[in-house]
Amino acid sequence: MRINRRLASGIAQSFVRLKLIGMMVFILLLGLWGCSEDALKSETGTLGRGIPDEISKNVKLREYDEGALDYVIEAGEIQRYSNRRMLYGYKVQLSSYNKDGSLNSVITADSTTVDDARNIIIAGGKVKLKTPEAEVHTEKMVWDRNIDEIFVPTAVTLYRAGDVLRGNSLRTDSRLGFVEMDAVSAEGYFDEEEFTW
Repeated sequence: MRINRRLASGIAQSFVRLKLIGMMVFILLLGLWGCSEDALKSETGTLGRGIPDEISKNVKLREYDEGALDYVIEAGEIQRYSNRRMLYGYKVQLSSYNKDGSLNSVITADSTTVDDARNIIIAGGKVKLKTPEAEVHTEKMVWDRNIDEIFVPTAVTLYRAGDVLRGNSLRTDSRLGFVEMDAVSAEGYFDEEEFTW
């Protein structure tokens, strides 16, 4: 019986030594593999398309074009997607400026999408476009900044000099310098010379 105990004890000690040697070899291999130059050069992939790169609350952003202030966005929340060059804003006020630094127009909206790649701004919800001369109220507005054209595909109300125009499918510029609209109804006094019938 003593021989069996000694044999069993010897086998157990050999097994423990073998486990220790195995763990030491594993740690050594792990250390050699973990410190290779390839492991140090790993790149972090981009986030998925549904996850923004940045989320900011109560933000004021200034965008410059060739050193001149182009526009200012103030928002309750902004979500930025850098590689798509997209910015989504909620509870937004967008102030646009002329090249001389004077205020061109102000857009307020419940939500705004700024597509910097295509230079387009889309405003939705309760939308208001205000210039020194007039004001537009609607639910959706698309501003192609490449050609300074604003398109409103929904019902729209235009306030100018105390007069009110209501209609659909408005097309104008950011200064409301001209206005084209379908299915127009009006309140107030309108001079026939102002409109092309």
